[in-house]
Amino acid sequence: MGVKLIACVIAGAAVAAAAQSGSTAPQTTRDKVYSKAQAARGAATYEKLCASCHDPAKAAAGKDPGPALVGEKFVGEWLDRTLGGLMETTLLTMPNDGSAVLSESDTADVIAHILQANGYADGPADLKYDAGKDIVIVK
Repeated sequence: MGVKLIACVIAGAAVAAAAQSGSTAPQTTRDKVYSKAQAARGAATYEKLCASCHDPAKAAAGKDPGPALVGEKFVGEWLDRTLGGLMETTLLTMPNDGSAVLSESDTADVIAHILQANGYADGPADLKYDAGKDIVIVK
């Protein structure tokens, strides 16, 4: 009986310490981190700058398409990584033909579109480039 009481006191202290320190579970892609309007803006940018490489149906004849941005392969590649990493990769390397330069805002919009295309629910506010750094990509 005494061991159970000690275990409960220790567990309670740990919970209280976590609450006091402000630690919370990390935000994830299931937390409605982008808005519907933002995803629509991102879809337009995607069609203009990304689809010709990343959509297999639109890739030039004889050219291998870029990595999939929708589906299990994409989610598996980015699973447990952050939106910040995805946004930084996108901002710094896309489009890789040098045809355009994305702003941080454009990048966040495209990522919102990709989230929507992968079935993540939209929320009330736009995803901000800097705010995405710690949002974990989950299934």
